[in-house]
Amino acid sequence: MDERSADVRFPMSQAYWLRTNDTPGLVGFFKTNWRVQGVFLVAASIVVVARLLFLPNALVVMSNTSLQSLRVFVVSCAIAICLYLVPETIRTRSLSKSFEYLWSEIFTWRNFAVVAPAIVALALVMNTFSQFKSSIPVFHPYAADELFQRVDRFVHFGVDPWRIVGHFFEYGGVTVIIDRIYYLWFIAVFVPTAAVVGMPDRFGIRHQFLLTYVLVWAILGIVCATAFSSVGPIYYDRVYGGPSHFTDLVQNLVRTDSAWGLTTMQVREVLWSAYVDDTATVISGISAMPSIHNAMCVLLFLAARHVNRWLAVATAIFGLTIFIGSIHLGWHYAIDAYVSVIGVVLLWKLAGYLTGNAAMRRAVQSQPRGAPA
Repeated sequence: MDERSADVRFPMSQAYWLRTNDTPGLVGFFKTNWRVQGVFLVAASIVVVARLLFLPNALVVMSNTSLQSLRVFVVSCAIAICLYLVPETIRTRSLSKSFEYLWSEIFTWRNFAVVAPAIVALALVMNTFSQFKSSIPVFHPYAADELFQRVDRFVHFGVDPWRIVGHFFEYGGVTVIIDRIYYLWFIAVFVPTAAVVGMPDRFGIRHQFLLTYVLVWAILGIVCATAFSSVGPIYYDRVYGGPSHFTDLVQNLVRTDSAWGLTTMQVREVLWSAYVDDTATVISGISAMPSIHNAMCVLLFLAARHVNRWLAVATAIFGLTIFIGSIHLGWHYAIDAYVSVIGVVLLWKLAGYLTGNAAMRRAVQSQPRGAPA
């Protein structure tokens, strides 16, 4: 069976990252699962330590904003549980039966030993990313946009990608729909992430997902974003002066905002004010290349294809919508997304190797159907 096949569940006894040890309790659990748990936590720790070493007032900013980031993941976990309970209760017609699974599989010390440090680590990594993102122009002043807009046109046969997208989706009511969907990204990414973190690893992807998640925010979101320091089409004229290839794009957005109201234009001003005032918040920072919005959609797709084919199709459709929106709303060059796709796939492969999840999936899937666990 191909490694990419979906709908393959892993019995607990087959997954070495979930097996027991002769040593009882938490010590035995961590002794057996040191590789998958340790690699992820070490990677997250490196990101946080880098923040303390390279960013000014890191401890102060962290103390002021980390609880906000942690709250995002805690609320996401609560939403994920509710999304499970509602349809399951309708299906079984029994709330108590729905809770049986939660108590027997999720609310256990073994699962909590993975979930608790993972939530804290992910919150700190996301929070660290926000401060690094705000500091990009300090380390590397914005300068790459001219190159990226030229490459964008070259790759698309001399036409700006936003004009190509605009040919199919005219600015107006459709833009409003795309705009609203684009900002569902936060729910559509963090709630599934919470589900992957909180659910028992029946599909052999949890730690590979977690490590890839950290690497995406750290390598693509911090290292690459700093190296390829850019603001994107929506800020091009403000930073480099206009008119430019994106003047018409921004004017289209302004007109649509006046008629319909766009969340994009509100976020644009919030981020610009934070940039001008040199303040770091959970959502501050301006960066185009590479696109974390698109990167996280790719990560969700890579994970979903190991869970359920229909879930993979749904994540692919959502990811395509985010890709279109990132161009149509002026946040990104098309090549930002292309780089993100390549980067996430490579990081997913690396994480699968480092955690051993990929090898375990191949081993389990190679067994004949019905073979004993």
